[in-house]
Amino acid sequence: MAATVSPITERRVSAAGGLAGGEPGAVGENWLLPGGEEGAAIRLPDKCTLQGRAGDVIRIRTPGGGGWGAPTSPGSPPSGSPA
Repeated sequence: MAATVSPITERRVSAAGGLAGGEPGAVGENWLLPGGEEGAAIRLPDKCTLQGRAGDVIRIRTPGGGGWGAPTSPGSPPSGSPA
């Protein structure tokens, strides 16, 4: 059985920015795995329409949000917390 799939996604090229010294988030990814085969994975653009077939897998990796505040080293208290 076939199906038409139209992912309409954002943040696939540019990451969400961080605030107050925070680091940017991760970009998202869209993939087609024909017949579910990892080795045949095809990266999809942020907006497209495709015809899926039985056994195909659409993998959507959602983007991460940007951080807030300067990163701390492991074991350090977060900035603004009592020492």
